[in-house]
Amino acid sequence: MSHRRRHRLRAAASALPALLWAVACGPATTSTPPPDPPAPTPAPPPAPAERKLDGGRLLITVGGQAAGAEGFELRQVGDELVLETHMDATLFGSAVRGRTAIRTDLAGRPRRGEVVVDVGGVAVVSTLAGGPDAAVVTVKTGDAAAKEQRAAGPIDLYLDSTSFAHLALLCRAEATQVTAFPGLVITLGKVRTAGDVRAVSLSLAGQLQADLYCAGPSFLGADIALLSLTITREGDEARIAPLRVRPREKPPVPEGLVELERTVEVAAAPGIEPARLACSLMLPASHAAVTKRTKAGATRALPAVTFITGSGLQDRDEDSYGPGGLKMSIFKTIAIRLAQAGIASLRCDDRGGGGSSGDFAAATLDTFTADAAAVLTALRREPAIDPARTGIIGHSEGGIVAPLVTLRLTPRPRALVLMAGTGRPFDVIIQEQARRGLERAGMPAPEVEAALATRQRVYDALRAGQSLPAELDEAERKAYGDGQAWIVSHLRHDPAATAARVKGVAVLIAQGELDQQVAVADADALAAALRKGNKVVEKLVYPGLNHLFVATTTGDLAEYTDPDAQIDERFLADVVRFLAKHL
Repeated sequence: MSHRRRHRLRAAASALPALLWAVACGPATTSTPPPDPPAPTPAPPPAPAERKLDGGRLLITVGGQAAGAEGFELRQVGDELVLETHMDATLFGSAVRGRTAIRTDLAGRPRRGEVVVDVGGVAVVSTLAGGPDAAVVTVKTGDAAAKEQRAAGPIDLYLDSTSFAHLALLCRAEATQVTAFPGLVITLGKVRTAGDVRAVSLSLAGQLQADLYCAGPSFLGADIALLSLTITREGDEARIAPLRVRPREKPPVPEGLVELERTVEVAAAPGIEPARLACSLMLPASHAAVTKRTKAGATRALPAVTFITGSGLQDRDEDSYGPGGLKMSIFKTIAIRLAQAGIASLRCDDRGGGGSSGDFAAATLDTFTADAAAVLTALRREPAIDPARTGIIGHSEGGIVAPLVTLRLTPRPRALVLMAGTGRPFDVIIQEQARRGLERAGMPAPEVEAALATRQRVYDALRAGQSLPAELDEAERKAYGDGQAWIVSHLRHDPAATAARVKGVAVLIAQGELDQQVAVADADALAAALRKGNKVVEKLVYPGLNHLFVATTTGDLAEYTDPDAQIDERFLADVVRFLAKHL
């Protein structure tokens, strides 16, 4: 979750009524005429008219599991809208308790407000001031000094990451593009309707896609698929249901192929906890009942590959768990194409996910390398598989792990397919991603540079085994601490140097030209390193494809949850061709 902003506004007004005295003028006398009686004190102006416009209780789910609720009420008070919310939920492992009170003009443009929350035991107070033309949010986290963040320009909306009810004002938006603090562009796109309810597709700076549900100006909920988040106003579930995007189904196993359940044991080792991985062996049906390896005939032992997923907890198909999230079934799609070409494969749920045991949160690069090595070793023991003709397909972080596994095993795999693998240091890539995200969020340039400089000091400290910089607040320290072992394992790893040690392997490097997570520069660095010790290194850069090897117009992460997206046929054909030739 992003950092929260805070500060308290205090406004005081006072008025002192004055008494006017009249003094009679005239001839001098020995007596003073009495003063006129005081003028009556003006009656206070009537309170601004107030009426409730919207409100209710929002039910929140994450990954299909109840995560809490947020109450909200939107009122008009004179020439202002007042939005008040109260959150009580557990989001992405952190308990979030808090309240917000935001005042806007009648168009929803923020004037002032305050957000007071406790996130995982850390108090955060964000105060908004300055109005829509010069908005400033002051954030105080725990006992740390307050920090100011300024809007890059005029804003139409204030969104805080600890409130979903702030989206309610978008149901009243008339424009197709609005700017949220500090400069994040929200594009309102395609509209679908069912009765009086409409679903409006939102792109949040190209980083997240959301569906907003409204009935007239009333807010009924929202879905953020990439985060597996659903927000539904209590009592309106049935009204929203017809407009919710149905989950993408996994591709069925075609006739002529079989998928057999397998279990892989990962032994304990220094720094490695044991795990039992749940897996699927996919192969032609002709080989389903093979119990003895043969070198010829109809059941001749097959070439085969294993798969290594990208970062984050994923199932054997490289899908996230629960509703929403990524549901492209990239690995199962590739496995089907390979099996149809006579190449078997073994894919496994990440440790700690699905049917696999183990603690994913404690895993590092060494852990993932041990898991992948155990999977390939198990594949080689299958009687239907030729152990001399095996390979690895790794995607994203899996493309980092695959060369490490190659160096660990004897004999080495015969072929590697590195999908959007990285060839540059971890912090270089993460900083590029962070810069893009901050700039797309509309953060002013000086703040972007300051934030990136702080992050680099964090990475430098972690790499060197030193304490985190003192400038971090409590929430930031907790965020880095939770994933520290994994981050450090990447910071201390040089993917290009590792790739340069790989010898005698055929390698296909596949890269989407519009990938916004891993750059073409990484494919170039990998190719240069791998060509030092391998005769066959094929680098293919696909115009118009993103990080998922799906056709895209922008490469934005918001496109990842497009329900109609399909893995590119050119890419699939190239993977099959390459492995058929070299296995």
